[in-house]
Amino acid sequence: MTPQEFSLAEFFQGLTVFHFIGHMSYMLAAAGFLFRDILLLRILAVCASSANITFSFFGAVEPNFIAIFWQSVFICINLTWSIRLIVERRGVNFSEEERELYQTIFRTFAPVEFMKLMRICNWQTTKEGDLLTESGKDVDDVILIYNGEVEVDLPGGGSRRLRDGSFVGEISFIRGGGATATVSTLCPTRVVRWPRPALKALLARNPAMRSTLQTVFSEDLTNKLLESDQH
Repeated sequence: MTPQEFSLAEFFQGLTVFHFIGHMSYMLAAAGFLFRDILLLRILAVCASSANITFSFFGAVEPNFIAIFWQSVFICINLTWSIRLIVERRGVNFSEEERELYQTIFRTFAPVEFMKLMRICNWQTTKEGDLLTESGKDVDDVILIYNGEVEVDLPGGGSRRLRDGSFVGEISFIRGGGATATVSTLCPTRVVRWPRPALKALLARNPAMRSTLQTVFSEDLTNKLLESDQH
């Protein structure tokens, strides 16, 4: 046995149950940051703080009452918010259309976040030939094609088609300015519209939703580019 192996063996032999609990408290805290779900993060934070209190009281030479006090404060804060989130989520009921959108396009959103997004939208069924955007003109809404087909007249000439799950007007929303292309419906099309002022206000109140929505937009743009390359 080498000296290194011997010292490592001594280290593990010297660990008590409370030492393992102390290590576990930091492992749980680190694990919490791996999840996007804020409720799960808070639950793991409560478990981590509880383990830390156990170690600070029983595992140390003398109880560390400073750590115990502040870990207790963290438990109270995270428990309060966890209960609030659970109550909010119990009140979330999706329609069939909303559930389909959530499970496909908006799966990275928390249920409560997605419901906030749906509360400010308008559903509309357009007629064939309706204009959704005109190149260079202001775009009032961010539009999602739920069911149907639209044609995009590209500025440099040519056109392409978009179907279910594609966004219209998202680039103008992100960068500002007018529409980058003219988009019209090819058949009666079911769309979801988010008014730009309402959407900006919602994202300003919920910064985490801004990052998640940008991820959704990026995924949509990637799919459009891949389809364009294939054509």
